[in-house]
Amino acid sequence: MKKTIIFAALWISVNAAAQPITFCAGSCADLRNDEAESIFLEIAKEEKSFFLWLGDNLYFKKEDWQGESEMRQAYERRFSASAPVKALLQSSRQLAIYDDHDFGPNDSDSSFVGRRQSARVFAEHWMETPTQVDKFGDIRWAERYGSTLMIGLDDRFHRGPVGTQILGKSQLNWLAETLAEHSDASIVFIAIGSQVLNDAEVFENYARFAEREEFLELCARASMPIVFLTGDRHHGEISQKKVNGVTLTEITASPLTSTTHNPSKEELKANRSLLKNSLVSEAHYARIHWDGQSELTVDLVNKEGVTLVNKLLKLLPL
Repeated sequence: MKKTIIFAALWISVNAAAQPITFCAGSCADLRNDEAESIFLEIAKEEKSFFLWLGDNLYFKKEDWQGESEMRQAYERRFSASAPVKALLQSSRQLAIYDDHDFGPNDSDSSFVGRRQSARVFAEHWMETPTQVDKFGDIRWAERYGSTLMIGLDDRFHRGPVGTQILGKSQLNWLAETLAEHSDASIVFIAIGSQVLNDAEVFENYARFAEREEFLELCARASMPIVFLTGDRHHGEISQKKVNGVTLTEITASPLTSTTHNPSKEELKANRSLLKNSLVSEAHYARIHWDGQSELTVDLVNKEGVTLVNKLLKLLPL
């Protein structure tokens, strides 16, 4: 089943020269069985600049988050046991962020006593991801691909109780500085584990945290289109939301191999940013193509290589 819908958004930006890019992304990769993991073989076939792991890249058990050596052993088991995963790892560059299940316990935050060890082990494993753990402590990173700016944020290390913060002041200040430094970029993709634009105050969505308003306003002030890349929810969707007259976009790709969950009727009613016919409730990954100028093509693809959703988003300068 293939669905194509065109959406337009207006942007005030000074774009760099057109430099197209194609990459793939996904989250929630529980080690299940060979049939489920065939999705990694499909991703390995893709012509892409990189694959971006959007968190819950492995699922720590209680014994795994007890210390650095236990975490390292969990990574080794997860990424050496599966031939399809190995094929993906060998197919292209690998970038990553983490979320709760590869940071520590379920729904874990800055109170997790092993947070520093977790960040260090993450950086050791994902060596192609340009983290600076020694400098920041957390796993934030930024990297340019021609005119495209990729940013990874840490949604666990600084997270407080519900109603407070996810990123924290230092990370928000760093994000503002990074966006200003790369103001010539034609587009910015921001990877962060928790959903950003979904207004439903459920699970670990940003809508449950007061800091969200500051984060969205910061992104709306950028001089280029902003696209959030998120996971966590065990269903996929595409969203757009206007903030101070600027349209922000979000692509949620979840899960790769874990179980799937449909959002409730109450959530769908509250989620005013959800684009029509973009919801996916089976295992999938996202294929994302930016033409370098104005067109963003998003495909949500299942483990058989079938495109479930296809959208062309026009991000046009004024």
